[in-house]
Amino acid sequence: MSSLSKAEVIASLGLGGHFEGGYFRETFRPTHREKLETARGRRGTMTSIYYMLTDDSPVDHFHTKHSDGIQFHHFGAPLTYHMIHPDGRYEAVVLGPDLAAGQVPSLAVAGGVWKAAELPAGEYGLVSEVVAPGWEMEDMILVSRAELLARFPQHAQVITRLTPAP
Repeated sequence: MSSLSKAEVIASLGLGGHFEGGYFRETFRPTHREKLETARGRRGTMTSIYYMLTDDSPVDHFHTKHSDGIQFHHFGAPLTYHMIHPDGRYEAVVLGPDLAAGQVPSLAVAGGVWKAAELPAGEYGLVSEVVAPGWEMEDMILVSRAELLARFPQHAQVITRLTPAP
């Protein structure tokens, strides 16, 4: 575990604010190979970011993207990922180092799954996310609370808690 403060991690890794909440920095975008053809245009083979939720920005609001992603926990407090699958199934997974407590060190999330994350306790939790094909803003699907509630009313409590207020 790291003994660095959140300010030290933010400074050391050069993290900046993220529009979904938390802090991030892109760590990889391929420039050494051909882009892939996708239904949405040409995309890099993959991209990677550092992503950190903190006690002053503890929520990554519900969103989805077309590409698949894998999150890896590095250090700090565990993060809880809340997922609503296209068929309406809800799933919560805690990403962290304590396997005995049921936490997992990595989590794959398929494109099209609605995902939110939160830092339930602690000063911060640092993860990386690898996305393939590579992330582009055009591939993000942001949603309002009302839209998500209309699709999945059975998950009103978690949706209301993890979407921005209207």
